[in-house]
Amino acid sequence: MNENSLDRSPTENLLDLNLDKDTWIYTYGSSKLQQVRSFGYECEDRYLQERLKSEYPGYRINRASVAKKLDLPPLYAIKESLKWNDAYVAKQYSQGEVIAIDRYLGKYQIIKKTAKPWYLTYNNIIAIDENDPKEVAFYAMLTIIFFSPILAVIILK
Repeated sequence: MNENSLDRSPTENLLDLNLDKDTWIYTYGSSKLQQVRSFGYECEDRYLQERLKSEYPGYRINRASVAKKLDLPPLYAIKESLKWNDAYVAKQYSQGEVIAIDRYLGKYQIIKKTAKPWYLTYNNIIAIDENDPKEVAFYAMLTIIFFSPILAVIILK
């Protein structure tokens, strides 16, 4: 699975998830993983790393406390979560807002840190309500208006 997972049919997604460990390793795994597995080693961590990187780039297995679904997540995080099937916005104490997917391979919760848009990174300097798109757009436009003449002078010199 990848970021285009919504374009795939549900049966394709289920087939990918239902591949057993050995089938996945010998079909998609790295040559090192295949070789070590052929000698009878479990390779659980390496298998999980490679499979997760292949199917959900940027995600990691949540080995900390379970991330809890947020009651009122920011819109940018909701939009990011819509890229993946069964994903939702959650809060994890060490990571903050994350995109979470439960029951990966039937037993793991996987998470990915949300990517906060650039125009919301300085909300401590200017107190804006990041859940109000009009207010966010206003401050983004204000920033562009302020910096445009400065950039024009620099470029035209």
